Amino acid sequence: MNFTELLDRERRHVFISSNGGIALPAAGAIYWLALGVAGFYLRPGLWMLVAFSASGLIFPLGLWLQKPLRANLMLKSPLAGLVGPALLSMMLSWPVTIAASGVHSSLAPLALAIGMSLHWPAIGWLFNCRVCHAHALVRVLVVTAIWYGFPAERFTAVPLAVALVYVLTVWGLIRSVTHIRQQHAPTILESTE
Repeated sequence: MNFTELLDRERRHVFISSNGGIALPAAGAIYWLALGVAGFYLRPGLWMLVAFSASGLIFPLGLWLQKPLRANLMLKSPLAGLVGPALLSMMLSWPVTIAASGVHSSLAPLALAIGMSLHWPAIGWLFNCRVCHAHALVRVLVVTAIWYGFPAERFTAVPLAVALVYVLTVWGLIRSVTHIRQQHAPTILESTE
């Protein structure tokens, strides 16, 4: 077996064993749904404080959801080292997000929605899954269109749209995992023995 085949096999193993990592997108959907609802009730300054502070709850919520969703997020794999740099790329967007929000608060939902999607292409590579790439592209296009098209609804429509993209992503990841399990069942069984 050559390197490319081994790499593909390991990527498939990580994707299936983590159940597509669906616990984290599910946590993201909950976070963004809460922000969308909060947008109906909170002033922009308070919304930003809640959004920035509560973002730190996504990962712990994902860890909590991994058992009911059968998504092993703490999988041991040589490829797991990619997750840290992927998340770092997202975290590096925070200074711009905070600065832009300080200049004009209406930039906060857009900057958060785009900045917090920067890790998706790397995760898509890790999982060898187009759903992850689609998530990033659709999310950026949709939130940008909403931000420009519905300026009065930026603190509600942008986060609610991101929540919907997350729900669709979870659905797509479940379908992809199911498809790959069926397509590669003998190979998967061999790699777990």
